[in-house]
Amino acid sequence: MKKVELVRIERGSTATLGGLIVDGKSICWTLEEPWRDNMSDVSCIPTGCYPLKLEYSPSKGTELWTIKDVPGRSYVRIHVGNTVDDTEGCPLPGTRPGYLNGKRAVLGSRDAFNEFMDAMSGSNVGEIEVSYSSPAGISG
Repeated sequence: MKKVELVRIERGSTATLGGLIVDGKSICWTLEEPWRDNMSDVSCIPTGCYPLKLEYSPSKGTELWTIKDVPGRSYVRIHVGNTVDDTEGCPLPGTRPGYLNGKRAVLGSRDAFNEFMDAMSGSNVGEIEVSYSSPAGISG
């Protein structure tokens, strides 16, 4: 079972920036919605530990890692995207933080997604701990 950490390091009014760490190794940056009291489709998820499961996403047409048992939420998946316009509360992976059309963004999302999927290979279940901090190994 893979152990994943999603460590948030920048809380903004329009986006939340963080990093994904798999089994102690920094993999990529993340971008999420800002915290809005866990409201569905417009907020990042609450901090805590959640099961992860590799599941087929009909809307994306591929297998994605789904964060399970999030109170009041469903289908929280790690998928490709750059800004909060590309998500409804799901973490988006990126190779580096930046801006896109004036909005906080993660760039290189497809490459980062592939790195994350490679890091998670060999398993179809895991656990993710979501927290706020300043993780070692994330720079930019």
